[in-house]
Amino acid sequence: MTAPTGWTQVFLDTPADRFEDAVSFWSAVTGWRPSKRRGEAGQFLTLLPPAGPAYVRMQAVPGAAGLHLDLDHADRPSAVGHARSLGASTAWVDDDVEVMRSPGGFAFCQTLLDVDPGTGLVRDGSTILDQVCLDVPQVHWEREVAFWRDLTGRELQEATAPGFVRLVAPGQVRILLQRLDETDGAVRAHPDLATADRESDTTSHVGLGAEVVSVNAFWTVLAAPGGQVYCLTDRDPMTGVVAPR
Repeated sequence: MTAPTGWTQVFLDTPADRFEDAVSFWSAVTGWRPSKRRGEAGQFLTLLPPAGPAYVRMQAVPGAAGLHLDLDHADRPSAVGHARSLGASTAWVDDDVEVMRSPGGFAFCQTLLDVDPGTGLVRDGSTILDQVCLDVPQVHWEREVAFWRDLTGRELQEATAPGFVRLVAPGQVRILLQRLDETDGAVRAHPDLATADRESDTTSHVGLGAEVVSVNAFWTVLAAPGGQVYCLTDRDPMTGVVAPR
């Protein structure tokens, strides 16, 4: 059996013509400093937290906003083989990086472990981007849950609300799977931020250029400059779990 993913990184894919606006926005709402640009066109950067290893990156893309995951492994060939055995397919290969799709069509990259995770992401009680939610149409639900559990080697936990399960690895970004009302379509994803004051953060984010999409009992859906949909969620920023009411 392949070892669990060594480190999971979140890639915010942003339309190139709104990249600068998006970088400014995400740097402001996370409090993390943008790194020096990388890539032949300066299309990559990392958001650097003041403490702990980085795990959120940004990429300028020619299409619409989206999100994909980088799964870092010390043994990439074994990780690729393991993913294929679980039903993943290769979409393309870019500079030796295998870009794959889950059975439900969600894109992820098999990358080499190039950071020292140490004790993991650092929480200081402030609002934090600490979770990725996979939005799964009903036809893909059972297979996607099993796929991501077996691919990452994470513990599967039932969430508080029906239609949600989570995959937890200590010190790493959380993975939540949400069963959509949609019967079919490709799996997609969005980032979630844990906040102790959703109303205040919503006001702040709107002031920085976000737009409110919907307000729900435990979360608010917003769209960042560049079109990235994300949620502010009522979870304890120190633990990532749903805040008691």
